[in-house]
Amino acid sequence: MSKKLYIPGTKRRALAATFCLVLSAVCVPVSCQPANQADSLRSESPAHPRPPTCEPAIARAADGLVVWSPKGNQYVINRQDASGIFQLYAGNAGGQAVCITCTQQPNGPAPNLHKMQPHWHPSGEWIVLAGEMSDFQPPLLSTPSLVLGWIESGLWVNIYMTRPDGSEWHRISNFVAAQPPNGFTGVAFTPDGTKAAWAQIINGNIFQYPFGQWQLILADYQETNGVPAFVNLRNITPAGANWIEPGNFSPDNKSLLVTSDIGLTDPQGMDQFILDTSTGNVVNLTNSPTVWDEHGVFSPDGKKIFFMSSYPFRTQPYSDWAIFLKTEFMMMDNDGKNLQQITHFNFPGYPESNPPQQGSVAANGEWNPNGATLSALNLFFPSYQTWSISIPVCSR
Repeated sequence: MSKKLYIPGTKRRALAATFCLVLSAVCVPVSCQPANQADSLRSESPAHPRPPTCEPAIARAADGLVVWSPKGNQYVINRQDASGIFQLYAGNAGGQAVCITCTQQPNGPAPNLHKMQPHWHPSGEWIVLAGEMSDFQPPLLSTPSLVLGWIESGLWVNIYMTRPDGSEWHRISNFVAAQPPNGFTGVAFTPDGTKAAWAQIINGNIFQYPFGQWQLILADYQETNGVPAFVNLRNITPAGANWIEPGNFSPDNKSLLVTSDIGLTDPQGMDQFILDTSTGNVVNLTNSPTVWDEHGVFSPDGKKIFFMSSYPFRTQPYSDWAIFLKTEFMMMDNDGKNLQQITHFNFPGYPESNPPQQGSVAANGEWNPNGATLSALNLFFPSYQTWSISIPVCSR
């Protein structure tokens, strides 16, 4: 569950499912247009899908996912402090980032609570994020790593918005510390800043829904006397979706990239879909029910999609299972064609591989507004690594 420090999927999802199991012991129609692409569009070698001269450049980066403002003049980094708490560090391009969540601010989450899933409002005036609830009670026998996994998955968090310097805070949602849990993944703004989408959990019983049941919400964004708010909330969950999380909007302000289990019997085979939020039409881009495809994001021009996938390991048993998951970062055109493997975390002989070999999970990435580079995270359990990925012109 989500998004993302925005890491709703990966091995953390198995931990969230464990939580839902504990709880279960205690406790708008749309059309779907499947794509007929599948493996016919995926015939290139997963290890070397492009000539060497067109391979991305990948290098280790300082800890923390970097999320740039739409104009590229500001950025925010999500990383752990010395106490292991995920904080937000913000700065101007070319300048040093400072922590904007390490001290208590009026209406903001406490310094000892996790802050994750940072995204910018297109104006650059606000950062939206997930703030950990202060009053939830984890299930009995839960460990700190389990609790962190659930929070990373979007449980027990509320939506907050803050100024880039952390000087002004507003709590936008009113989820409560209930059991089954409340929480969300997102928030994705339309490029014009007028609307926002997120997914919120409505049922944590994994006997019915292995990853829980989630609802996709679309809202109008407004500011009244400088105070941000989401209004006119409506449920736009596609028919047949139980697990769903938003990626981002394309430049047309209506096409939302989502990860979902629409039409699938096993949500571990989740696909990448484009949902037209104006009509409800859904197109399956990956159409691979035995491959884990998640965390897709449009490039700034909307022409490419960067996502994580177990596709390179599709012939290996259980590689798409949450507990044994192995994934790499992939890229494709916005119609699902021209699939390209970007990373080789699980292949020896590459700068990003990590011998001795183990199951590594590509997690999620964020595009720089220049459309040429990304900040990306992967999980060499139990540690995350941050990478800078440069996409050559021939691949864009």
